Amino acid sequence: MNLKEVRKKLYNSAGYIRSWLTKQPGVKEESITDWLLFDVSNQLPNVFYHAFTRHQEGRETGADWEWWFLFPQTYVRFRVQAKKVSSTKDNYQEIARTNNHGLQIEKLLEDSEKPDVNAIPLYVLYSSVSDNVRCNNHQIVQNDGVFIAGAQQIYDFFIAGPRRKVTSAKLLKLSSPFSCFACCPLITAYGGLQRYLEYYFQPEVMPVSQKSNAFRGLHEQLPAYLSSFLEYDAPVDLPEWWENEFKYQLEDFNALLVYDFRNYKPFDFSRLTCSGDSWSQGATDEFQDGSDITF
Repeated sequence: MNLKEVRKKLYNSAGYIRSWLTKQPGVKEESITDWLLFDVSNQLPNVFYHAFTRHQEGRETGADWEWWFLFPQTYVRFRVQAKKVSSTKDNYQEIARTNNHGLQIEKLLEDSEKPDVNAIPLYVLYSSVSDNVRCNNHQIVQNDGVFIAGAQQIYDFFIAGPRRKVTSAKLLKLSSPFSCFACCPLITAYGGLQRYLEYYFQPEVMPVSQKSNAFRGLHEQLPAYLSSFLEYDAPVDLPEWWENEFKYQLEDFNALLVYDFRNYKPFDFSRLTCSGDSWSQGATDEFQDGSDITF
């Protein structure tokens, strides 16, 4: 399967959500998340999704699901919080949502920094409007209903300073379309996934410690629960004991999403470097069409 086919399937799923939100603005974000992750996994043979049977509203972390990208020798981990964006109201209360453990977004950031987690913190935004996002492909943006933004950037812009109104336009300006993972020239023709991540999510992939130049979210070994999960042909085959066996490792999120590219052309992470407090980046304005490049 080439990237063009993957992009089309992600784009169609995101477009359906835009239509859903337009026709039924009151739909719950939990329902959207369940449908989106199932639909993507159902359409793509190398994507696997499992929603846990228990659901914790008051989790100490702010993650709705854990998202893994698996390559032959490298694994990338994300922690994701989903939010439905209103095009007519102030979204501050949603972004600054709290529970018994504090601000949701702060918990997401703090948990992602833990050495035993080491994840890239993201927000997935559901919206019936696209406004101006961080993508110049207007054909994709105009019908997309799912967008990805860095959690640290959202925090710095809307939470860290004085209280400010969070409009959909301001929020989406920090985001890129969901389908960009499969069509952005930064991935298809200019260095792979790491170039895309460091360009759009630089604050989120920066090392936690200045003593380290390790790319945040990068893992050389899979956690036990994920290795076990991948031993089964499909999530429906998971035995009843599986969730209970790994309940302490799974208690911080409600679902698991895995993009398994281990049998496809790997993305190269070997050129990642960090100098001071900024990632090295090449030019980003000389891209080629990578629609025919296969994994």
